[in-house]
Amino acid sequence: MMVGMFIIGFVIFALYMFGLLYAIWWGHNSQREEMERDSELQNYYARYNNGLDMDYDGMGNQGRVPTPKVKSKNRKFKQRVK
Repeated sequence: MMVGMFIIGFVIFALYMFGLLYAIWWGHNSQREEMERDSELQNYYARYNNGLDMDYDGMGNQGRVPTPKVKSKNRKFKQRVK
């Protein structure tokens, strides 16, 4: 009796999870298709998505500035060990 209830509960749970994942997949695909057909979004991304003004590191344009070269310190005087 207990094993039968476990199997029935597992089947119900598996069907629920399958339905949930299918609904998420279907909603994602329908939204993507709708956005691809939208002419306003196509014009927007064609105009503003050129990649030149992208901020990849999240800190403004600081990542595009080259770092200054650090000169090595050469010691002119060496200490002698006695």
